Amino acid sequence: MSRKRRKDTGGGASWMETYSDMVTLLLTFFIMLYAMSTIDAQKYAAIVASFSKELNPQAYQQIISQEEEADGIDIVEDEEEIKKEIEEIDKLYTLLKQYIDERGMEQQVEISKSEEYVFIRFSDSVTFRGYSDILEQSGREILDVLAEGLVLVDEYIEEVVIAGHTAEVEHDTTDIDRSLSTNRANVVLRYLEDKAVIDPAKYLAIGYGMHSPIADNSTSEGRSKNRRVEIYISRKGHPISYTKIIQDTINSDEDNTEYQRQTYID
Repeated sequence: MSRKRRKDTGGGASWMETYSDMVTLLLTFFIMLYAMSTIDAQKYAAIVASFSKELNPQAYQQIISQEEEADGIDIVEDEEEIKKEIEEIDKLYTLLKQYIDERGMEQQVEISKSEEYVFIRFSDSVTFRGYSDILEQSGREILDVLAEGLVLVDEYIEEVVIAGHTAEVEHDTTDIDRSLSTNRANVVLRYLEDKAVIDPAKYLAIGYGMHSPIADNSTSEGRSKNRRVEIYISRKGHPISYTKIIQDTINSDEDNTEYQRQTYID
């Protein structure tokens, strides 16, 4: 007598149900992670590219070519923007240089530039007299030209630093010396602020007093050079240390060796 065969319950494919459930859960998990984070476009492109390289080499090469082309465009745009900024700052330099040359003021006003800044140095004969903090007419006139230029290139300017300096003489005290240099810097700042309507946060006034000489303080001529106002205008994104600019200027002058602070009668 033969045995009865058991009916096939169809359980052979049950593993598919378990597998499908697992895949669904994993998919849900990764969707949740995605929703909780911000995907990095570059990382996403790299992941896609890694799969494409294996599955479709032609598509992979196309992705790489598109990325290289996009990078090239970004580099060109950055270079063009930098070139534009430098050209605009150069316009400010040219405007001031022309004014100085036309009036024969090369001895009273020094101006220099780099790709990152314009630097102007006014002697005391142009801006202030003696121990006064009242701005001279000659100083007002050239500051008017500077203000005009600042407005034209406002969007390309990082900061405008105005520094006042004095020379040490016998009857000076530290308080008077520091206050005078600070007051002069603030007078120039307020004058420019009234004339050049740019972001006030870009203006900065500093009073160095007698502590940053550029000439021999033992002579009347040297002390006259040390009494000065300097303006440093930096290009957008390049707030170079103003103190470094001053030090570089001192070091670049062969006559400006180490000046020891000494007290002289003026």
